Amino acid sequence: MKGVATMETINEQKFALVVEQAMTKTRDSKRWQNAIRRAAEMIQTNPFTHWTGSALLIWSDSGEIYEASKVCQCRAFTKHQPCKHRAAYRLVQRYNETSH
Repeated sequence: MKGVATMETINEQKFALVVEQAMTKTRDSKRWQNAIRRAAEMIQTNPFTHWTGSALLIWSDSGEIYEASKVCQCRAFTKHQPCKHRAAYRLVQRYNETSH
């Protein structure tokens, strides 16, 4: 998932496992689970994401470009809520760390 992260460039089974692991890890947080679900959908459908190696650049459906890592510029992050952009960053990071 180097460069543009789309379903054309990722292994769907591997990605599904990463998402499942994230959902299990956050089972006590409905907000994080919702962010993870939205992030997974965004990764699968948004052709405008780019992994830099240290952050995920995302052209969001709001028309904004976010640089997500442990921080984000979106409204949810500024309100100290889980955001789909940070969840997407973590999913891509975990995907890249996981062996095939």
